[in-house]
Amino acid sequence: MSSLVTPDTQLKLLKAAAHVPRAVWWPLGQLVSLALAARPPRPLRQWALNYQVVTGRPAGFRERRAAQASWLRNTVGSLQLGRWSERRILDTISIDPQVRQRVQRLHAERGLVIALPHMGSWDLVGAYACLIGLPVTSVAEKLPAGQFEYFRDLRAELGFQIRPYDQPNVVATLCEDLRRGRVICLIADRDFGRRGLPVRWPTPDGGRDLTLPAGPVVITQQTGAALVGATTTFEGNHLKVVVSDQIPQQDGREGAERMAQQLADFFAARISEKPTDWHMMQKFFPGVVA
Repeated sequence: MSSLVTPDTQLKLLKAAAHVPRAVWWPLGQLVSLALAARPPRPLRQWALNYQVVTGRPAGFRERRAAQASWLRNTVGSLQLGRWSERRILDTISIDPQVRQRVQRLHAERGLVIALPHMGSWDLVGAYACLIGLPVTSVAEKLPAGQFEYFRDLRAELGFQIRPYDQPNVVATLCEDLRRGRVICLIADRDFGRRGLPVRWPTPDGGRDLTLPAGPVVITQQTGAALVGATTTFEGNHLKVVVSDQIPQQDGREGAERMAQQLADFFAARISEKPTDWHMMQKFFPGVVA
């Protein structure tokens, strides 16, 4: 949101958006997406640059509109998930039954860490996970003026447990949560501090050096849990979930880097297939800035 809007006002707008009927916000969102695609603000221009790197071609009006609409669908949908019925959540998710069973088995046998990119709707798939016996613990940025508490409480109603991103010893806490039977789900494509694990992100024009957050790999190494990547994309009225093969655990720093590279390869392949559902409207590739 604009820096001209105070945090208190932002919180009021978020609460209001949670109650706007789909019959109102959906067509309005399409109009907003059309307008922003025609005169893209900086976040959408940054997304277009990221799109060009991952696809090897420039983003046109149609791609910008689709990306903006996808971002709005995720944002408003997350705010309104608490009003969805369990049946609606279950019916909206599209996942191969054998993949679902494999994930449930890994959770039961070893514990489970799931790494996701900023793609589709991670809140919706998290709510689904909680309903099928995979109780989610994740982390979130500590937002101002009660916004963190608002989002935390919304997700708690769905079965999530949310830890503050800057909580002391947060990795140790997440490891303990995993040992208590919770599934650790972490957004793991953008490394805000650039202090993560180095990877080479595949693109049509060659690999790009960047870093991924270390959390999923470190937790896996410390607990022996299974690590998989997962992505979600909007497909009509459904959210399609794709889960990677289990990433073999490897010890030490070099092993951690190899595990992170496998996540990067999986993320890059899936994002290149549906880049308009990748909500990366911030700087991602070094040197690529709107």
